[in-house]
Amino acid sequence: MYNTIIVEDDLMVCSILTKQFGRFPQLALTGNFRRCVDALEYITGHPDDTELIVLDYYMPGMNGIEFLSELRKTNTDVQVIMITSADEYSVIRSAMCYGICDYILKPFNSARLEKAVAKFCTVMKLKNDTHVWTQDKIDILLCPHKRYNTEGETAKLGTSKINAATLSLVRSYMEKHAGRKMPLSEISRGLELSTVTVRRYLKHLNSLGEVNITLDCKTGGRPSEIFEYKGAGE
Repeated sequence: MYNTIIVEDDLMVCSILTKQFGRFPQLALTGNFRRCVDALEYITGHPDDTELIVLDYYMPGMNGIEFLSELRKTNTDVQVIMITSADEYSVIRSAMCYGICDYILKPFNSARLEKAVAKFCTVMKLKNDTHVWTQDKIDILLCPHKRYNTEGETAKLGTSKINAATLSLVRSYMEKHAGRKMPLSEISRGLELSTVTVRRYLKHLNSLGEVNITLDCKTGGRPSEIFEYKGAGE
């Protein structure tokens, strides 16, 4: 799991963000901060304890861009997702220059947040697992909107309809529950995605050899599919 802190001064928004980010099994919420200076002090004192920061721009005292400037001076390799109402190009450009992972405008929806978290998980997995950076992997890192499979090769579009962000989300959920045999309905509830969508991605993971699919004939009616994550390349 990736330790995550939220830097947001609005209590209601912070509560919403806490609830939204708390539903992702890949993340562990470890702190909420109402001032950037307090978050910076925490990160400086615990440089290896945070992988993701959820950050607003409009903050009292030190704004989000000023925070990013100070954060990068610490050489802390932490990812940042900005969630803010700031829609000025100068702010967006500055945030990009400081290496943010994603930028989401308020008000946001769950689907967009899901894409941001999946993008973050993809970046972290690449960073942690990659020793030799090929062009394919660099393309994925720089162009997360592309659709691709686990080997970093561009997936065929059209019939496959496999989105990189959603694939990463489903894979991470299954990895967390590795060894468990789960019906589609349980996985769908856990991911808060439709059963049709989840089944498509589980079928894709099965084609990659990462998920086993068996039939449960003891349901008393139509046999149901059971899914179990076994890992890549096994």
